[in-house]
Amino acid sequence: MNTKKIVVLGATVLGLGAAAAGAYGATHPSDVRGPETPDPGSRRDHPSDALLDLPAGIIHHELSAADGGVVHVIEKGVGRPLVLLHGITLRSDVWAPQFHQLTDRYRVLALDLRGHGASVAGSNGYGIPSLAADLATVLISLDLPDAIVVGHSMGGMAAMQFCGDFPEVLAERVAGLVFVATRAHQVMPPYVDRLARSLVARGQGRLDGGRGLPGRRTVNTRVVRAAFGDRPSAKAVGIVAEMGRSMAPAALLSSLGGLIEHDGRVALKATQTPSLVIVGTRDILTPVPAGRHLAHLLPNSELVVLRRAGHQLMQERPAELAELIDGFVRRIEDSR
Repeated sequence: MNTKKIVVLGATVLGLGAAAAGAYGATHPSDVRGPETPDPGSRRDHPSDALLDLPAGIIHHELSAADGGVVHVIEKGVGRPLVLLHGITLRSDVWAPQFHQLTDRYRVLALDLRGHGASVAGSNGYGIPSLAADLATVLISLDLPDAIVVGHSMGGMAAMQFCGDFPEVLAERVAGLVFVATRAHQVMPPYVDRLARSLVARGQGRLDGGRGLPGRRTVNTRVVRAAFGDRPSAKAVGIVAEMGRSMAPAALLSSLGGLIEHDGRVALKATQTPSLVIVGTRDILTPVPAGRHLAHLLPNSELVVLRRAGHQLMQERPAELAELIDGFVRRIEDSR
């Protein structure tokens, strides 16, 4: 299987996602409208590109996973642990704005999910369950109490799986969950799911036969741009494109397969941990209806919709994300 087909699939999903979100918005306008934050154009300037590079003083951890893999974690700051999980094709440094803005009051930690960055898969390979196990490893190995776990896109799905697979660790070590631009299930629209499964199966067949995936994947910045909302930074788009290019095709293929199979609905319904769901109105990968459904499944949650924001909220809206996390933590502390 030529890996360029994976890029075609990504572009197809983006395009069909946009059409689906637009059609839903036309027939369900109340779902798309609220509750919303004010338009950022009337509140603050767009974030500085300087926030997109990690600050000095980052600490690196290499943790041993239960299956022999390695979990790379970066850390800075003191205070309540804030554990950040990125989406597919990204890396821990996509959270650079949060390392600038939150380390004065939180112990901020960001994982490279296995197959991404410096983390390495063990004998269990890739997939959402393995990512959930890695999160448990980080919480236990670094002895993180009263943590806030923030999961973006695939990272949010890993957090959902963690809730179902490791309820004791959740109860002992996690005070709150923040789901950023993610889905409870059905990551691919039904009319794309069959194509996605076919491409992944064909690619896996090549891997199982020892043939590998030919060629180097090229990430088109125009496709990446579609993941952002209003007036994104060219530097932010470039960073996401570079992260995608740096990911090994085999890891990408297996991670895509995990996304297709993801279904966190049972785990979410059983999760009593306080939760915050954040989604942007211009997110065509995990649109507002997906965020609303996710919040509905969680027994103890609230939903916030960011106007004109896309999928990359940590880069697009870092100041608002910081405010929302602070407010969420205050509510947790006030309830005790």
